[in-house]
Amino acid sequence: MDSVHTTKKDTPAEASPLPKDLDGEPADPTFPYASIIGMLLYLSGHSRPDIAFAVHQCARYTFKPTKRHVAALKRICRYLKGTKSRGLILNPSKHLHVDCYPDADFAGLYGHKDKQDPHCVCSRTGYVILLANCPILWKSKLQTEIALSTMEAEYVALSQSCKDLFPLLDQIMELASAVNLPVDKMSKMHVKIHEDNVGALTLGKLEPRRMTPRSNCIESTV
Repeated sequence: MDSVHTTKKDTPAEASPLPKDLDGEPADPTFPYASIIGMLLYLSGHSRPDIAFAVHQCARYTFKPTKRHVAALKRICRYLKGTKSRGLILNPSKHLHVDCYPDADFAGLYGHKDKQDPHCVCSRTGYVILLANCPILWKSKLQTEIALSTMEAEYVALSQSCKDLFPLLDQIMELASAVNLPVDKMSKMHVKIHEDNVGALTLGKLEPRRMTPRSNCIESTV
């Protein structure tokens, strides 16, 4: 990168979402956009959850990036340059418990993209799962369903996080048996999902297949 793009940045992305940039100037075809995306995806998925959102934004335009997308990609690298001494701090607690923190950004792209593009009303899911106070899994991605309210977006995020959480609990039980930990005690492991939306909590506590008048349009596959 040139001298302008090697200065350090305090954040990996701008405050506003990264749009498709239909009228933007195409990126230099010799720039290894896809290769850098691959390296950043590996980094964000293993040791740098702080860049997960920014990397996913850039990864969506790998097929046809513009100079604006290249600038956003370089911004992540500038942020990493300024924070290369940072990383995950793992300070496990004595008690083995699992905490899941799901959240959603309702229609976060609306007003920043072409209104005729259905992706402009897609919400974003983000969650992190902790084992004994240590982060072990985190994700940031757009929802495939179009939520009609904040409650729906939060419920979809809650559902998506549980799809990773429940198999993870089975893996923990399996690992406990492999290292000769008492499985009977593991079966009483404390699991807590921290959801901050009252509507999503109410819907999540209902029996399967039951819906409220405001939620009967949510797809059954969620």
